Amino acid sequence: MSVSYAELQSLWGDRNLIHFPLDRFDGVLGPLGPEVFPPDGAQPVDVPILFTALIDHPQIAVFTHLELEFEGEKPGSLIVLGSAPGNAVMLFCLDAISGEVLLLDLDTAAIEVCNGTYATFVEFLFRLGQLIATDPGGRERAERARELHDRLRALDPAAFEDPESWWSAAFLRLESTGSQLES
Repeated sequence: MSVSYAELQSLWGDRNLIHFPLDRFDGVLGPLGPEVFPPDGAQPVDVPILFTALIDHPQIAVFTHLELEFEGEKPGSLIVLGSAPGNAVMLFCLDAISGEVLLLDLDTAAIEVCNGTYATFVEFLFRLGQLIATDPGGRERAERARELHDRLRALDPAAFEDPESWWSAAFLRLESTGSQLES
């Protein structure tokens, strides 16, 4: 299960894809190999309910570089990929050293691992974007979501370790037959 660039284009089109500016971060990125990045460094601009690169924050935009320091820990070097829709203080960030995608809550300074790599993060967005685009609703959506949940858990188990993580909460909503998806 590995998404291709053609698949990303097919779902989102060229106008809803942006590309990671690798050359801007030569001095920031650690020893990250190409396997960490999605195909051609592409990510969607917007995935309803889940993600947006159109961050509504006065000081932070997509691909902003953040240096964070936490008590007793080494500084973290993060690159902002986007935010939760309607919540510009919940930022999805690429850890420039590990390649993980982290969810940073600017209000509480809490950080949780979202995905093991940037590539799996985009894969999750793609697979969920497909589900959202063809949402049958009701029991059929719940069943499709459960099947997808199982496939994505096998791809990136760390994304679901915490039952209150971003992806666990998203799938809880998708697997509920009573809720409506809104874009």
